[in-house]
Amino acid sequence: MLSWQWTLFSLLPLFFTLNSEANDQLVFRYHTCNQNLGNFTQGSIYQNNRDNVLEQIYSNKEINYGFYNVSYGEEPDRVNAIGLCRGDVNPADCRECLRTSAVLLTERCPIQKEAIGYYDLCTLRYSNNSLFGVMKTETGYVYNIETKTVVDDLFNQTLNVLLDELKSAAADGDSQHKFAEKSVKVNDEGSSNRNETIYGLVQCTPDLSKDNCTNCLDTALGQFSYWCKQMKGCLYLGPSCSVRYDITPFFESIVMNNTDSPAGPAPQPSQALPPALSPKSSTSAISINTSTSKGTIIGFF
Repeated sequence: MLSWQWTLFSLLPLFFTLNSEANDQLVFRYHTCNQNLGNFTQGSIYQNNRDNVLEQIYSNKEINYGFYNVSYGEEPDRVNAIGLCRGDVNPADCRECLRTSAVLLTERCPIQKEAIGYYDLCTLRYSNNSLFGVMKTETGYVYNIETKTVVDDLFNQTLNVLLDELKSAAADGDSQHKFAEKSVKVNDEGSSNRNETIYGLVQCTPDLSKDNCTNCLDTALGQFSYWCKQMKGCLYLGPSCSVRYDITPFFESIVMNNTDSPAGPAPQPSQALPPALSPKSSTSAISINTSTSKGTIIGFF
């Protein structure tokens, strides 16, 4: 665990000094390179498998629901990867976010067998361990998004009801989406928060069962109760789920129930097909936009 923390915090100053040419919405949050699952050598079969998996994810135009689950290779060099975009992100922006994340991870974690990267719009993971259907809450991070603080109980009461509703809605999702978003007003004529709006969003990777999604979100909300007291904006990012609330709009309104496109069974890991190019081959450098992002890490576990 200490090696994960050291890798993250030793690299944070570098990220915050990079010049920005990226889209303002493509906000980088953090990444970790797992030092505990071993390394590979440059030019190895594992590296080739990793590069194939990542390119198969961000170049896939057939999937339009933002969840990618790909495996490639044979043991002991098999690589498993999951890409997940936020539920309100369109397919083109989703693929671009995942492509950018793939480039960053292969540059920042050049020899580690497992890595994870977080943007506001997408999450990308790869590992030599199985990922599909496995809930993981370790290496979760909490951000303070809003500098304003809560001055009465009505805000917290409204927030708790909202997040509980969103948690249930996301857990009840299907094999393509476990995502929910909503905004509510804090209505009290005698409150300083009168007519203030809270925007909330929760998401699980859709390969999780309903119970695992609920458990993951419960863990996230438990961290909120510890780290986010009296805060009007907070963000939890973890490998299997995420939660955010804010008093500033940050998501696109979407229709969650599409009766014209019923979900099929849960997609099993697909086998990536060669040939594929390393993500590094198409982009020699990457600029990460952090200067406009709201949020400061206030907790990790």
